[in-house]
Amino acid sequence: MLREHKRPDLLVEVARRCPQIQFVVCGGVSRHRSQAGYSEQMLSALRALPNVDYRGLVPPERSLAVIAGAAALLSTSDSEGFPSTFLEAWTSGTPVVSLTVDPDRLLASEGLGLLSGTIDQATADIQRLVGEVALRETFGFRAREFVIKRHSPKAVSQLFRQSLPA
Repeated sequence: MLREHKRPDLLVEVARRCPQIQFVVCGGVSRHRSQAGYSEQMLSALRALPNVDYRGLVPPERSLAVIAGAAALLSTSDSEGFPSTFLEAWTSGTPVVSLTVDPDRLLASEGLGLLSGTIDQATADIQRLVGEVALRETFGFRAREFVIKRHSPKAVSQLFRQSLPA
């Protein structure tokens, strides 16, 4: 959703700085946790950029296909718990580039993507991942392995069984 705390304004700025890269944006207009008119303003800004394919609110299976086909998932949110979009990206082998969110420091410690910290660095990181296929594939392989090891049904059921009293 195009909410203020998700910072679509930062996505707009990164897309402006990377005119050679095609960005696909999914998410509908929302007034939840945002000032009146904010989503509409972001929608106009996204639609004005020739390198942004704004798809609006899409069903989960279509958003998963978009994520799977991407060179990277860009997270511009100010704060999140553990974003489900990160797991969706990692499941499909798509690395994450995040401005501020790095749940449990997994981007850094597990090598599942890049924590940028600034717009300048996010722009450089996106350009790097688009341009360096081998790096993107390395992050993607680690991401898939991480999900299998820690979040697959087999891994979760093992943890559940271990937590049961003897």
